[in-house]
Amino acid sequence: MKRSDLSTLRAEIESNFSGLERIVSETEEAVREIGGSNPRYRDKAALGALLHSFYNGIENILKRVAEEVDQSVPMGEEWHRTLLRRMQDDMKGRRPALLRPETVGILEPYLGFRHFFRHSYTFEIDWQKLKPLVEDIGTALRELRTDVGNCLSTLARE
Repeated sequence: MKRSDLSTLRAEIESNFSGLERIVSETEEAVREIGGSNPRYRDKAALGALLHSFYNGIENILKRVAEEVDQSVPMGEEWHRTLLRRMQDDMKGRRPALLRPETVGILEPYLGFRHFFRHSYTFEIDWQKLKPLVEDIGTALRELRTDVGNCLSTLARE
């Protein structure tokens, strides 16, 4: 990959990370406001929308790497899951693994929630399932940022 292309990709990814950081900040603020209580319907709906946007932002990063570095984005019914899992693979001659298997494990529940949110009514959101995701969103972002940064640094050295 040419350095100019890598610089452009880095800038696009950093822009996505800025959006993700805002989502994390808004989510953490909402959780503080809710406190230890069971949130109202509209709070769960708002948190669900934030989590949906959070995973969409992550997927935007993964798709850009797949397009620019791997030169292909998975297709078919399971493309979202395939894309996430492919990012833990070393693509010989193209890139090292973008994500550690542990990070993929952290992100899979967000992918699952994104799918649920897109295909369900917001009144079906279960707080006991949503709560761990909103509580761990900062950790998920930190792990993602670390992994992506390591991969891009390796690509820059090659």
